[in-house]
Amino acid sequence: MKNWTLFYPFIIAATLVVGSMLLILLPDYLFVLIPGIAIFPAILLFIYLEKKRPFNSIWNQDAGDKKADLIRTFLTLPTALKLGEWIVPVLVYYPVMFLRDYLSFETITEIHVFWQIVILLLTSEFLFYWLHRWSHENKTLWLFHAVHHGAERVYWANAGRFHVIDAFITGLAYAVPIALLGSRAEAITTLLLLSAISGFLEHVNIQFYAGKWNYLFNTAELHRWHHSNEVEESNTNYGKVLIVWDLVFGTHLYNKDTSGLNAGVKGSKIPHTFLKQVLYPLEALKSVQVAETSPSGCDRPDQSYTSLP
Repeated sequence: MKNWTLFYPFIIAATLVVGSMLLILLPDYLFVLIPGIAIFPAILLFIYLEKKRPFNSIWNQDAGDKKADLIRTFLTLPTALKLGEWIVPVLVYYPVMFLRDYLSFETITEIHVFWQIVILLLTSEFLFYWLHRWSHENKTLWLFHAVHHGAERVYWANAGRFHVIDAFITGLAYAVPIALLGSRAEAITTLLLLSAISGFLEHVNIQFYAGKWNYLFNTAELHRWHHSNEVEESNTNYGKVLIVWDLVFGTHLYNKDTSGLNAGVKGSKIPHTFLKQVLYPLEALKSVQVAETSPSGCDRPDQSYTSLP
């Protein structure tokens, strides 16, 4: 793989192959386990390659955040997404019934599974793009999303470093299209598998070059700029799996010169420990109320209003 340009598509393809095999071998009620099983070998590979071929060797140093990152990636994020799967069907059930009965609205379950995946992916990515972008542009939502951006290094384990509220909100981007459009279990499982593996791939601290794939997928080359501590650079590349909506709405950033790239939230120190990260947005909201009534108060959602010890 010259310059490792095939690394990204190879991992995506290999994961999908494993997922497809599991869809054949496992009964329907075990499909929920497929994303975790299929990406486990990839995670082990990422851990190994981060040591052998790091993009930034400093990012491999534990900054006291790894324990909290692991808890959020393997507990908080899956829990928040599961809540979304339970709550969304309840919230959209009657609207869906209305659409079907009065507007002759049909689900996509009858079309080929491949096209079900394509439709679900494009619609989910569209919603994710705007929910994610909104979390950068809205003061209150930013305080929850800042927990993710507070990481001063980007590596495999902070792929799921999200406050539970932030994870639930962005998780709606996938839960809502699934509930509204309907789909076969195989298509839904594949969609979630793509979301899971790309979540890790966009955060890995591995030196590789995606090249032309940077205009289709949200690769680590792009997502590192999203984690920049410079607001103008951070407010780009909002996509999850795909980068197409960033291209459409003008927020795509691809810069090969990463010499000045630093991760984190400039001017603020987001706490590293799990409990303090949970409390951070709530404490910060109090400061927002004070700041908005003060002539010297912060008036930009991309700035953090407080730093907890």
